[in-house]
Amino acid sequence: MTGGTHTEARAEAQHDTADVVVLGTGCAGLAAAVSAAEAGARVLVLEKTGRIGGAIHGGAGLFAVETRMQRDRQIALTRDEAFHRMMEHTQWRSDARLASAYVAQSADTIDWMAGLGVEFSDVVAYYLGAQPTWHYREPDSPEITGVLAQRARELGVRIRTGCRARDLVTDAAGAVVGVTATAADGPLRVDTGAVVVATGGFGGSPRLIEQHTGYRHGTDLFSFSHPELTGDGIALALAAGAAPSPTMMETYVCLPEPYWGPGGTPPELGSFRQPNLMVNGLGQRFMDESVMRHPGYAANAVGRQPGGHGLMILTAEINAHYEREGWDFLMSKLPLTGPPDFDTSVSKAVTEGFPHILRAESVTELADRAGLEPAALRRTVDEYNHACRTGRDTLMHKPARYLRPVEDGQVLYAARFSVGGYGSLGGFAVDDLCRAVDARGVPVPGLFGAGRDVNDLYGGTYPFVMSGNSTSFSYNSGRIAGRSAAQTVPARGR
Repeated sequence: MTGGTHTEARAEAQHDTADVVVLGTGCAGLAAAVSAAEAGARVLVLEKTGRIGGAIHGGAGLFAVETRMQRDRQIALTRDEAFHRMMEHTQWRSDARLASAYVAQSADTIDWMAGLGVEFSDVVAYYLGAQPTWHYREPDSPEITGVLAQRARELGVRIRTGCRARDLVTDAAGAVVGVTATAADGPLRVDTGAVVVATGGFGGSPRLIEQHTGYRHGTDLFSFSHPELTGDGIALALAAGAAPSPTMMETYVCLPEPYWGPGGTPPELGSFRQPNLMVNGLGQRFMDESVMRHPGYAANAVGRQPGGHGLMILTAEINAHYEREGWDFLMSKLPLTGPPDFDTSVSKAVTEGFPHILRAESVTELADRAGLEPAALRRTVDEYNHACRTGRDTLMHKPARYLRPVEDGQVLYAARFSVGGYGSLGGFAVDDLCRAVDARGVPVPGLFGAGRDVNDLYGGTYPFVMSGNSTSFSYNSGRIAGRSAAQTVPARGR
């Protein structure tokens, strides 16, 4: 039987067979395909778009712990510590067995990729005080997904692009035994022993983003545009009996495009990524602005404000401090440590009509330009300046070293921050072997999941404290799913 009706189409459909079918050619899908092939399975990969590599084209690097690179740099973070940090981050709401399997394999995955020709040049932390877990891929080296695609072909993996899965075929016992798809040359039916769903989530569907997370794309969420990520694989897995899992957007605080970038702004506007005064649409403070060093936490604070926005304010004197002393918060692997020509960059944005960057000569003028009540903003600025003079922030408890007054008589700069999204996470449930499970926690025979479709490890907030995580989970869960799928095929009579 199937999740849809295909009786009439079967007579005309092409037929194919494979031990393992993988849906998707992103980080998780290619890792699953290579791992299944390395385990001896005959693998077919179906990709609905015309290209290979997924939405992020392999990524800039991966989370891992207890790697050789970390030991060489005397980085002491252990698997035990990383596991507990991850579980404490979610207050133990996530699947501890899956988190443990992921963390335990992470160092081996770095070695595995290095053995295939991926070059890692450094291991860094996302911000001061975070853990150095991000194994940074040498920018001039081949993309990781390109390396995996080449390895897949060497192992005999077949990859069909422009081929969209339409249904998972199940037998009378509920086991997944095939896939139906639409290819450029007509319908396709593949008989298989296992299917790995790794289709990248629903981050390209405004409808699903709002349905699953409450964010309205283009209004209170400004995410990267990957229109091909429409939750197809999640829907297929749920229809085949998998249980739903918690979902979230991988959020960070940002300026809307085209003025977004690492940490939420273009590098030249990095003075806006600092612990400067931040107010909401009521002209009130709502956060200890030093939280800006953690873009996920800052997004949480901004996202709960009226309209989902926060206005950061600094003066020419504060920016001059950054020119002399450098920024408080730096971004790993960005060459800038201070503002190169901040006023010119702001003026350019204003001239171009970008509505979320403002320049003013007084607090009253800034309030008018930002649509704030002047008296409310004046009251907040006066309270904040008092905290700066006394060195004690009794409202938001920001460390004194970040308290710098916003005085009249100087040029004022402001940026309206929103919530940005790298993509979705979660969709259907898997166990620590990346087997899809039903509502009772029982594996759905023949069905596996990897990557963003199944990643529900972060409890609603991406852990920038151990960066490289979502990309690394995609590769690691793909490896786990591919191995598991290959191992289950002989048991089902391959």
